[in-house]
Amino acid sequence: MLPGSQPRPRGWSLTLRLSVALLAGAFFVSLLLGFLGADREDRHTANLDAAREQSLAGALADRAAPLLERNDLMRLSVLAAVARDQTDARVLVLDRNGRVVLDTALVSGDRQMGLLASAGAFQRRQERGEGLVVRESLAPVRFGGELIGEVRLQREVGAITSSFDMAWFGLVFLCCLSLVAVAAMMGYHWTARVRNATDALFRISAGEVAGVGGEPAEGELQDLGLALREMERGVQDGLQRVTEGYVAMASRVVESLERGRLVPPGHAERTAQYAARLADRIRLLPADRSELELACRLADLGKVAVRPSILLKQGPLSDVESQSLAHHPVHAAELIECVPALRRVARIVKHQLERYDGTGSPDSLRGDRIPIGSRILAIAAAFDLLLTCASDRPRDWEQALAELEGAAATVLDPWLVEVFAQELRSAPPDVPADRPVMIVPADSLSWRAAVGGATAGEDDPEETDLVCEDLEVMTDERQSEDGP
Repeated sequence: MLPGSQPRPRGWSLTLRLSVALLAGAFFVSLLLGFLGADREDRHTANLDAAREQSLAGALADRAAPLLERNDLMRLSVLAAVARDQTDARVLVLDRNGRVVLDTALVSGDRQMGLLASAGAFQRRQERGEGLVVRESLAPVRFGGELIGEVRLQREVGAITSSFDMAWFGLVFLCCLSLVAVAAMMGYHWTARVRNATDALFRISAGEVAGVGGEPAEGELQDLGLALREMERGVQDGLQRVTEGYVAMASRVVESLERGRLVPPGHAERTAQYAARLADRIRLLPADRSELELACRLADLGKVAVRPSILLKQGPLSDVESQSLAHHPVHAAELIECVPALRRVARIVKHQLERYDGTGSPDSLRGDRIPIGSRILAIAAAFDLLLTCASDRPRDWEQALAELEGAAATVLDPWLVEVFAQELRSAPPDVPADRPVMIVPADSLSWRAAVGGATAGEDDPEETDLVCEDLEVMTDERQSEDGP
């Protein structure tokens, strides 16, 4: 086990904590539903009473219609008194003019109130102050289809007070207990599996054979999180070591290509320096800057997949040989993207021969669709090749910069070329006056593929000066550094 990663008891187990939480929730829900059930029953009773009162008001209006038409107040009083005794309510009878002709409370006699139920029977509630609420049922009195009066039934009702329904509480609580029991059983089996996975992760993190053993420990999720963090730390450390080792190996391959004069010696280092100046000028992010630097150092890695005879050939290349040479960035990207952490670097290297006008390789990307790292790499690499591999005369930095500006908007990004020119003019590069002799294989420079796309000496005679014809090429005397 890793240091500090031993599972430790942390109080109650997950299953017990889950069961207690569910029990508390079940009790709270049952208690709440007990009160809500009682309130529902009270409201249901109140609604039934209101419906009965409305029905009684309608029946009373039907019975009172002939009596009110004949103005038989005696019998109308008897009818109202019977209704009052049955419902303990106040009964009012109004004539066709809205005048009170009968009031069982003997309060509103001959009072003009107006007819409100001419459109049909309805019910309303009125607050009379001090918490007193009166429910009034109104029904029209019709005789022969003509509205001749109105009956009003008024009854005092109290506010609904919620009690507690023990039966409803017990039923809900019993159902919740059943669900808690089922959840506890499922939780126990689930936590057992979590504990097994936790033990396995700890063993993997420690480099041991993963397995399941021992008694279930407490604090399962904490242990699982700790094990995952340990595994993540181990995986990240391993990936970092793999990445560093792979980059070191790839750099050694590029250095061996330079020692064998299959690529211009020192080209990767100088390209990285020029690219760094341009990246600083446009304020590239630190992460992107480090990826660009690595891409510059590994830009020629794909030439290890190109036949040495092509790289060493002094004369013009055939179409097949030119395509093979132009495909070296794809080979480099395939080698680099094997490591997940280097996939962005691989993308920069892959598109280093794209042209700004969209006629480059391998994907014919155009303009800003080309990754900015690839555009910077193309400018830096081309500038260094123009300084070190000019054939008719040594290029100084101003002449090389002029050629880059001539290729802007067709081959290179015009904005980046302008920024690069400003950077060089503000701080000119330190280029030796006497150009050193370099052993460079003829027609193996990426600048040709980037600028013209044609083979040296074919279809584009104006650009044959980009081939290092006047450099000293010693192909027959190539020996290893350890050889005689």
